[in-house]
Amino acid sequence: MLSWEAAQARCAGHIENQLEKSMSEDILVQFITHGREERNLEYKSNINWKDPHIQAKLIKSILALSNIRNGGAIVIGVEQNGEKFTPKGLSNTNLQTFKQDDISSRVSSFADPYVEITVTHVDYEEASYVVIQVKEFAEIPVICKRDGAEGLTIGQIYTRPRRKIETVAIPSQIEMREIVNMAIDKGMELQQKRLSKYGSSSIDKNEADKAAFKNQAGDL
Repeated sequence: MLSWEAAQARCAGHIENQLEKSMSEDILVQFITHGREERNLEYKSNINWKDPHIQAKLIKSILALSNIRNGGAIVIGVEQNGEKFTPKGLSNTNLQTFKQDDISSRVSSFADPYVEITVTHVDYEEASYVVIQVKEFAEIPVICKRDGAEGLTIGQIYTRPRRKIETVAIPSQIEMREIVNMAIDKGMELQQKRLSKYGSSSIDKNEADKAAFKNQAGDL
């Protein structure tokens, strides 16, 4: 089984879609058959997106995955029996309820800032599954911007801790520090890009302004 980081690395050469570089279907199948949940990987059974409580649970998970390193995925159509997860697939009725635009719109109504997701229908061994890929936040952590079912609470930042695989509001300073460090790293990367794009011309202009000022001052 590929790690989440390795799976993302293998996708580097694929065609970029409107959100991010999508994982190939063979990698998505590996997540379907992995057999256990991970921090970046969550399983759901044969569920229907139209159910408000299902929506709320999935939205909370999506917000949480967006706040951890490398984001993650939710695989729908996998049944849990004790600690074992078995691929079973979705009924066609339930499968058809999972649509990119519907889910993105609903998630956006709770997420601030927005969360980038990709909803993919995957066929494997005569059964159909849904994989919701969630991208790590772009610049600042994602907070829940309004109350909802299943404990969705305005102002909360959800995550998936390393010590226990679950979706929760930030439980300790360990998770808070990780999220803050991610945001700092992203801020530094953005600043470096800006300096790379505008830095040299801005510095040259500033030096030219200083020289002009000195010349003008000398004439006085």
